Amino acid sequence: MATASAILARVRRREKALHLYGQRSDVAALAWSWADRQLATAGTYWVVGQAQGHPHPRPVWGVWHGQRLHLSIGSPTLRRSIREERAVTVHLDSGTDVVIVEGIAAPAVPTTPALLEAYKRKYDWDYQVSQYGDLTQLEPTKILAWRTAGVAGRDSFQETGCWVFDGAD
Repeated sequence: MATASAILARVRRREKALHLYGQRSDVAALAWSWADRQLATAGTYWVVGQAQGHPHPRPVWGVWHGQRLHLSIGSPTLRRSIREERAVTVHLDSGTDVVIVEGIAAPAVPTTPALLEAYKRKYDWDYQVSQYGDLTQLEPTKILAWRTAGVAGRDSFQETGCWVFDGAD
């Protein structure tokens, strides 16, 4: 398994200010470790691809590993749309502890035994590549995150974060 420093040597992540409502956020900066933990422990990832000119959202399972999402996309329509238009957005369930991943679906990448083991540990389910195909790898280009006080509105933001990924290979 790659070390954190080896991963960061491959994928450089830089923090930048998050813009909310057209203005730079002036609330506390959200730690990357919080967003990283949310991505690693999420049970469901909502994948939004384009299908016939409109968004096609689907909840899927997946693993956050090596600063990439590896998703089990079962919907043939979503799989086809991702092959045709590789730009994808993924978000987690919460509307108050928000993490949004914008990225590019990699062309067919073989699923490693380490990923299959991580998937099995997370979901207690033995994912079979021979039956379901390889997990879809999403290389993030940007991750947006914010935490709110739970009340909708501009003044309820507690922390915000935005990370841009350079050099994803």
